[in-house]
Formats: sequence, C-alpha cells, structure tokens
Amino acid sequence: MKVLHICSYYITSKLYRNLVENLEKEGIYNDVYIPVCSESLMNKFAGVNNEKTNYIYSKCFNKFDRVSFRLKNKKIYDDLKTKIDFEGVDVVHAHSLFVNGYAAYKLKKEKNIDYIVAVRNTDANVFFKKMIHLRKIGVEIMKNAKQVIFISSKYKSSVIENYVPKEFQEMIYEKSVVIPNGIDKFWFDNLDMNDKVFNDKKIKLIYVGKLDKNKNLYTSINVVKKLNDLGYEASLDIVGDGELMNDITKLVDEQYKDIVVLHGFMNKEQILDLYRKSDIFIMPSKYETFGLVYIEAISQGLPVIYTKNQGFDGYFKEGEVGYSVEYDDVDEISKKVIDIINKPVWKFEQLKPEIEKSFVWKNIAKEYVNIYSKK
Repeated sequence: MKVLHICSYYITSKLYRNLVENLEKEGIYNDVYIPVCSESLMNKFAGVNNEKTNYIYSKCFNKFDRVSFRLKNKKIYDDLKTKIDFEGVDVVHAHSLFVNGYAAYKLKKEKNIDYIVAVRNTDANVFFKKMIHLRKIGVEIMKNAKQVIFISSKYKSSVIENYVPKEFQEMIYEKSVVIPNGIDKFWFDNLDMNDKVFNDKKIKLIYVGKLDKNKNLYTSINVVKKLNDLGYEASLDIVGDGELMNDITKLVDEQYKDIVVLHGFMNKEQILDLYRKSDIFIMPSKYETFGLVYIEAISQGLPVIYTKNQGFDGYFKEGEVGYSVEYDDVDEISKKVIDIINKPVWKFEQLKPEIEKSFVWKNIAKEYVNIYSKK
C-alpha cells in the first residue's frame, strides 16, 4: 500500500518522521510532500529517502501568500500535482484540516483518491474560531474524508459541536477517531512510574517546553509565588527557550530568582534527571492540541496540571494523573497543586500498560494502517 502524506507541519516536529518510519516497518510505502515558504526550511527534520519512503520538500509559496487562504493553497495544490506520481497512491493522509486537507479534498474531486485528515490545534483555534468565512470549507473537507483524526476526545467534541451544522454532526462523528501522537522511545526506555507520595510542604514544580505566550508561564510563576505566600516551600524549574526568553529572564532576575530557575534548552538526558528531582509538572497553556510533554512527565511519575477543555483534558479521568484548571486562574491552579500534594498516593504503577499501549509509535502506526486499509 502506498500513502501520500501532505504535511506542511512536518518542519515543526520530529513526530511526523517517527510516524512515517514506523509505517515503513508495517510495510507502508510513503510519499511525504512537505510544502514550505522559505529555503531555510528545506530538509528540516528530514528523514532518509529509501525504497519505501520518499521525502519531497518544495518551496512553493512565500510568507505573504498566507494572507490569502485560496492563493496559498492553489500554489500548494498546483505544485503538488507536478511533484507526485499519483499512479499507485492508495490513500492520502492530510496532516491538518485546512491547509493540507484542502489539497487532499481537491485531489479527491479531481482524481477520486480517498483521504484521511487530521484536525490540529491551528485548525480549531485559528481557522474555525477566527476565520468564519472558511468554516464551510472546513466542514466540507471533513464531510468528504474517509476518516477524520483527532488527537483528543475534547477536540473532537468541541470542533464538531461548535462548528459543524447539526445536520452533518452525526455523519462526522461516525467517521471520527481519536489517535494521540506517540512519545520518543527514550521515555519508554527510562520509565519511572512508581506510585508517588508527598510527605511535606516542599514542592518542586517543573515546566518543559517553548517560552511563548500560549504556554502561559507568567501564570505558573505567579502560582509559585502564591504557594509561597500560603506557607509552602515552592519552586519552579523552567526548561526551554523561545520568544519570551529575555523577558522571563529579566523578570526572574529582578523578582523571583529565589523561587524560579530558568535552565534554557536541555537535552533529553538532562530533562530526565530534572524530572526525577521534581514533584509536579505544570503547563496551563491557553490552547493545546494534546501536549506530549504531559505524557513524558507522567512517564517519570509526575502528576500534571493541564488546561480545562483543551486537548489533554479528558484523556484520563480527572484526578487520575493530575487536575485540569482554567489556564489563567492563579487561585484555582494553586489549590489544585495543594490537592495533588494532599492526595494520599498517586497510583502511577497501574497506568504503565495504558501509557505503553497508547503512546508507542509502533502501536499508533498499526492503527493508521488499519484506517488506510478500510474500504
């Protein structure tokens, strides 16, 4: 079986390469088409071309084309038709709804090739939420897809119930499935999911990820301050870099250097060591498709603080691996941190089978093969 992947987001994360490489092991042949807007992005996170997979990077639009959805996507679609031999393509996997899904939808209309389409954070929180004039085409892409993939159940219900007309909701629910992304094999090779017990008022919080406005780090810093005001000995380790690095560095140096440590970029081995010295992972993002870093933290036995009604919420029962919160409510988040340390024991050992089943790339690839093969 041969799959054409349309994946403009390939350059943002290695997770797409992990998926394709595991599909190869399941006997799938892949053409991975990666449209980019700049020469500097060519071959970013590139996989190795081999007898089963061909990676096709193409600079086919520019950053100014983004102001016009139809112009940008016409350029991508016209370019795609010159780069791909569609003979032998059994199914198209569009890795986002609007940008990649539009090209897959056009191929279905023109060449009658079935497609599956993923709905991402950008689709839900930018295209559907803010670009009202494009909602109709988003629904049309889902209606014509063979299968619609959501990363979480929260995103599935939110998108369908808020943006799909009632007469089409049942049809799209029936063809929608939830498949999370996998985490790096490194974390499974180093699982440390012993049951966790808190014994005192010392709390070491940790955040790992980009330093940007969406990740809401100022709220997390204020939570640490609040906890200290309440008599707890709380601290926060921040790992990562990004657009807010200079601002947060200045804030920490001026006001919070006794309770916040800014580490910058760290490799997996260093993060693993820091996780094992920490108590709770905190990331109340404003928007989050799923957030694999939550799973990485859980793989090291850390309860997590996550955002209510965003991607991770609902995958586990409330209180099973942590608590959901309103992303900007310092009082509520502080209370949930206290609830975590007051719980007699966190039963992480019993979660190992679920983590290993649901977030291993090999198992995820098998799920996609089953979907590709459906008639």
